Amino acid sequence: MSGRDPIGVTISEVAAAAGVSRQTVSNVLKAPERVASDTAARVRRAIDDLGYRPNRAAQNLRQRASRCIGLKMVPPSGVSNLLDRFLHALTEAAAVAGYHVLLFAAVDDELATYEDLIRSGTVDGFVLFDVEVGDPRLPWFARRGIPFVCFGRPRGQGRERFRWVDVDSAYGVARAVEHLVGRGHRRIAYLGWPEGTGFGDERRAGWEQAARRHGLDVGDLAGTSAEDVTAAASAAARLLSGPEPPTAFACGSDTFAVGARLAGGTGADGRPNLEVVGFDDSAATMLMSPAMSSVRQPLGEVARHVVALLVGQLRGSDDQPEGVMLRPELVTREWRGPEPVL
Repeated sequence: MSGRDPIGVTISEVAAAAGVSRQTVSNVLKAPERVASDTAARVRRAIDDLGYRPNRAAQNLRQRASRCIGLKMVPPSGVSNLLDRFLHALTEAAAVAGYHVLLFAAVDDELATYEDLIRSGTVDGFVLFDVEVGDPRLPWFARRGIPFVCFGRPRGQGRERFRWVDVDSAYGVARAVEHLVGRGHRRIAYLGWPEGTGFGDERRAGWEQAARRHGLDVGDLAGTSAEDVTAAASAAARLLSGPEPPTAFACGSDTFAVGARLAGGTGADGRPNLEVVGFDDSAATMLMSPAMSSVRQPLGEVARHVVALLVGQLRGSDDQPEGVMLRPELVTREWRGPEPVL
């Protein structure tokens, strides 16, 4: 290295030092297969000697690309901090693909915010984390040709198809039921969201289908509440007050699981009376004593597929799948409470 400050070094100076044209330098940087090996080596030596660094900002302006992916922040829900963990995974996956993640809030006109970010060139596309049943944003994006990918399958969209990555929630809750059955439980309740969220409906279906496969009763064993620990505890207490109370809960989220654990109380030895399995494997599961088992979503894999689908759209790829379905993992932890009565 010459020790020269690389700031301000231009591609023309590199070309002059290597004795080639500016286009040849550009080809070495972007399409090296077009340049003879000895010429490319000479250009790279000049780049190293001068300390040249491509001006990415200028390249993006010329290409009308920001290399940024937009993600709208949503209010936290419950104890799972799922968005925080997904955001970390998404940022890492985007960086590998050469992109950054731009977080933004949409406090007034949400659609206008999306349109402004695209029109101004601030972002190239969006990841949607908070997709609802019949979400009106999806056809709105499609009509305007705005690239986007959903974390979660689009539901209630008729025949329209949009790209997505999802986790098989029904499978995850079914695994929780299988685990509890293996522990000897025969009265396994479910606690989750009221009907209509889509993903919550699927988690409840996973519980019901797994319970029925084992010949278990599901009548009067499903509870619903807002995703709030206090509300979940109240809903669980109602189920526990019945004539044949459950001995275990498979829950739609860790928030519901914490509520159920609290509702079950503890015995004289201070250990919990109720065996509970949550969903999301958040930090809250380890804060309980003893720690709770929970279903873990593969957020790193979700993020990698989301970025791949979005980058594929940006590059005009026609051979992408409509959606990618991933399976979660049940993380079991030692139970130190009373054994079920068989």
